[in-house]
Amino acid sequence: MGFEGLVSRIVLLMMLTGLSTGVAPGQDRVGATASRRHRNFLEQRQTILENLKFELGEVADWCHENNLPQVGDEVTQLSLDLISDGSGTLPARVVALPIELTLPEKERQCQTEVAHLRMNRARDLYLLARKTLRAGLPSLGYRLTQDVLRVNPDHVNARAILGQQKFQDPLRNDDSTYEGEWVSPYEAAMRGGRKPHILHEQFGWIPRAHLTRYEEGMRPWKGSWHSRTKDEEIRRDFRNAWQVESEHFLVKTNVSLEEGVILSRQLETYYEWLQQNLAGFFDTTAALRKRFERAAVRGRRSSRSQTPMEVWYFATRDEYQRQIRSKVPPGIETNGLYWQPDRRCYFFKNLEQEGLDTLFHEATHQIFDIPTRQARVTAARTLARMTRKRRQEWILGGQSSFWVIEGLACYFESFEVQDDVISVGRPDHVRIVAAQYRLLRDNFYIPLETFCRLGKDQFQQHPNVRQLYSQASGVAHFLMHYDEGRYRDDLVQLLASVYRPDGRNPNQLLTLSNITGVPFQKLDQQYREHMENLFQQMVEPVTESAAQ
Repeated sequence: MGFEGLVSRIVLLMMLTGLSTGVAPGQDRVGATASRRHRNFLEQRQTILENLKFELGEVADWCHENNLPQVGDEVTQLSLDLISDGSGTLPARVVALPIELTLPEKERQCQTEVAHLRMNRARDLYLLARKTLRAGLPSLGYRLTQDVLRVNPDHVNARAILGQQKFQDPLRNDDSTYEGEWVSPYEAAMRGGRKPHILHEQFGWIPRAHLTRYEEGMRPWKGSWHSRTKDEEIRRDFRNAWQVESEHFLVKTNVSLEEGVILSRQLETYYEWLQQNLAGFFDTTAALRKRFERAAVRGRRSSRSQTPMEVWYFATRDEYQRQIRSKVPPGIETNGLYWQPDRRCYFFKNLEQEGLDTLFHEATHQIFDIPTRQARVTAARTLARMTRKRRQEWILGGQSSFWVIEGLACYFESFEVQDDVISVGRPDHVRIVAAQYRLLRDNFYIPLETFCRLGKDQFQQHPNVRQLYSQASGVAHFLMHYDEGRYRDDLVQLLASVYRPDGRNPNQLLTLSNITGVPFQKLDQQYREHMENLFQQMVEPVTESAAQ
């Protein structure tokens, strides 16, 4: 059967079989130090946020006592918003306005106290973020940086760490309701250059001077302008496709300009999310620490690649198939492809598939592969010298840990952006449901010690390769989310070791047990516990609905 009905079927089967969803025994001593350290930082974070809630509650009470009920209610709501998880909410771009001097004295006093509390608690969170980074937990450090910006969106150091700077739009110099925005150096250069551009919701980056013509239905073509209808006729031939260029991507498409812009925006949001939440993959610990230390001195340089990553998006499957025919074996049907030799992603407008799952899957391969290529070239050269053999191309995951390459790509198919809120890894996504189904229904599971040893050929040529992909998706989810992300930085370290092998000792193979300090058997138990808990999260809403 298809996976559309998997959730309900799993529920029925588990009820029939009486599967236990109890918690596994307490954690043993192995790896306990790292776990306690991670937990201690989370507890400190929670203490800071609870203190902020309490302090804002006192301000709200003062407002009610001084006949400012509406202001008091607003402060109460603010306290609830600030201590919520908020991990998927993008920080505000607009710089906060100063407190109006014309406000009544008591209201101004209230607003001033709220601003003071937010600045102090944001400072505490920022100092804690620096501590977590020094403790070797960059993912947690960046999570705390996001907390900083939720509490105080104008924290200069936190903005600099994320590569953002304050920008004053010259078109709004006379606007008293505008103090500026937080943008990347690339956006600042595009909007404030000698020929200012705007980032239009439908048209992408276009010269500001061209906006009126675009809105009138005209489109540029080889130095002149013609109608939108004629433009669509010309662009139907992929050789004349629209090219939507952004900070890190170049989307080439003959579907429509508007759809190309949508893909571009989604890719940029995804890229930025990866940079922040898997920071330890893209930079060394020393580089990340330096970024924190120097944040107050200067912001990051633009992270724009010298050459944007290319994504080709075709209007039909036939066009796509013709383009990739020489890249995949005959008879194999694909919905998307990242082709390492030309560093390009290929997709088509698939009317049978909703969402952007395939886009995020293949883009994951592209984003991880391109910046790490030189490390693999270096490792291949070292290996050739050591073995006195001719240098060969380094195969990603060729010897072991191939699962992490495909597992994370499958996991990130669940990435979604709606109304500036990001979600990833929801339990009811088809990939995560499949992982539960394989383990809890089919009883298919390869112990992690064996599973993690599989190299590329062993994995892809395995008779149960489909089940391996499901398990890889589940293991990725487990390492990203178990116990509030306890293993996330360990996963990032493993991923980095696969894409960036040691140039001095290329034969060195890190294992998941080595990195976490936890025996494989214990990880097996925790994985099953995690899958059972995910399943339970889906069962409870169904049970409640049935009860009604």
